[in-house]
Amino acid sequence: MGCQSFRNRQMAQEWEALNDTIRDCSQKIQNIVNTLQMSGSTTEATQKSMMHDIDSIQCLMKEAIQRCAERNRDNELGRYIQQNYTESE
Repeated sequence: MGCQSFRNRQMAQEWEALNDTIRDCSQKIQNIVNTLQMSGSTTEATQKSMMHDIDSIQCLMKEAIQRCAERNRDNELGRYIQQNYTESE
């Protein structure tokens, strides 16, 4: 019982940490999008730079999901992530 309880707490912490990372990254992307929308005139170079920033943040989210799935590959959380959040090749 104690071992199972520890595993459940560990999975819950992993899930919470992953959600926190995704929420933080999503907020950063939203901030960039808002800046783009509110700016009446941005240069093409600025837009490219902001799009690069968005791509970088998306990569960070993808890496966080992949790392969490790998760390939890032998439990329900890892299987859930593999089934629902990994991209098709």
